[in-house]
Amino acid sequence: MNATVVIIATIALLLVIIVCVYRYNLSKLKTYKSRLDGSIKVINEELENRFKLVLDTKTMVNKVTKKEMDFYKHLEDIKNTNIAAYELDIEINNAIQTLRVIDTDYKKLSEKKEFKDVLRKFEESDTKITAAKSFFNKNNECLINFTRKIIPKLVAKLNKIKIQPSFETVELFGEDMKVIDE
Repeated sequence: MNATVVIIATIALLLVIIVCVYRYNLSKLKTYKSRLDGSIKVINEELENRFKLVLDTKTMVNKVTKKEMDFYKHLEDIKNTNIAAYELDIEINNAIQTLRVIDTDYKKLSEKKEFKDVLRKFEESDTKITAAKSFFNKNNECLINFTRKIIPKLVAKLNKIKIQPSFETVELFGEDMKVIDE
């Protein structure tokens, strides 16, 4: 009788330990996943804002240059296709660089207040998107390092939490930045 009680108590204790370890690892994985999802949301919102800002400059640029710019047509084509955020970011950055070149070439355009406001908004958006990418990359790196261990890797597979590729960006805060674990 005593042996069965000890065996049942041992099994119950092992189950409690397994459940606690599972919940701890799941909680940590969900924290990283939540941070990644939040930063992806910010990145996507900023990309959408930048896309709209670039298209808003079309009439100003066409009036001053008296030409149709090809990159606007290309961006309008992209609008109707399913494109990854990384590729959209590259296309928008190319369009912004083109707008900056046009700004330096056409003085009438650089004198317009609306165009200056758009360029200022691009700079603000660039800072915000760079910070969000840096936050994403740091937390993604922590998630990758955490899931290298056997138990977190198993918990991640059971809950279908996948590692995502990092965004390419210049580190805003440097190598010594640490992600705060709660």
